[in-house]
Amino acid sequence: MPDRTLDRVLGLRDLILIVIGTVIGSGIFLVPGGVVRQASGFAGPALLVWVIGGLSLLGALAYGEFGAMNPAAGGLYVYLREAFGPLTAFLYGWTFFLVIATGSAATLAVASASYLQQFVTLGPIGQKAAAVALLATVAAINIRSTRRSADVQNWSTALKISALLVMSAVLVVSRRSAPAGAAAFWPASITPSLLSGMGLGMIGVLWAYEGWQYVTFSAGEAANPQRTFPRAIVIGTAALIGIYLFANAGATQPGRAAVGIAVVLAGVPVYFIWRGASARHSEI
Repeated sequence: MPDRTLDRVLGLRDLILIVIGTVIGSGIFLVPGGVVRQASGFAGPALLVWVIGGLSLLGALAYGEFGAMNPAAGGLYVYLREAFGPLTAFLYGWTFFLVIATGSAATLAVASASYLQQFVTLGPIGQKAAAVALLATVAAINIRSTRRSADVQNWSTALKISALLVMSAVLVVSRRSAPAGAAAFWPASITPSLLSGMGLGMIGVLWAYEGWQYVTFSAGEAANPQRTFPRAIVIGTAALIGIYLFANAGATQPGRAAVGIAVVLAGVPVYFIWRGASARHSEI
């Protein structure tokens, strides 16, 4: 029987956008207000919580190393199998298939159908039908072609990033001057209650950063994984820190340095994506 392997068609740009696209979701829209409240209204500690939460990059580095060492399809399933044996991997695989992945996909589909009601009137049955149709469409795209599904992922992620950055830029420009009575950027003293509030805010921040591990499932389809996989995870995670800081800049009164760092970090993947697109075009 001939050895069956997946086509390695995913480049650096694709992997970066998978990392970013799987992380950015509702968290960045729901969490910032709570973090500012937990930080007693001070923008400095609130932004610091987002920076510290970005240290989940350390976990991303570990997954990047796993993907480079064992670039096989299956991601976490493969790593658990190699580390703890087939039983642990088997239990995780079926749990992921029956509960984790299916529950997450169903939740996102139902939420998308509810948002669709803002444009089209749907009854209860119509909402369920729209959710099922959305799942079927995404599944069909992924089954049809890895390259085509990656293109859909790239475009949808680019649109999501662009919309988020544009909204953030508008808020930053409109908030150049702090309104009367606004809290200072940094508190006069660090109190136990402030540190406790920052710790509570970290819970939501870590949830907003969750998701980059799912790129490991694409390791078996990554071209030159020993080189591209670690770079994609590092660049994607660093870009997420910048995007999230810039998004929070619109909701707070950040210093110019904070905005500058956010812009630089958010711009990191733009260079690599452009570079990857240029290299692919030259190959054609």
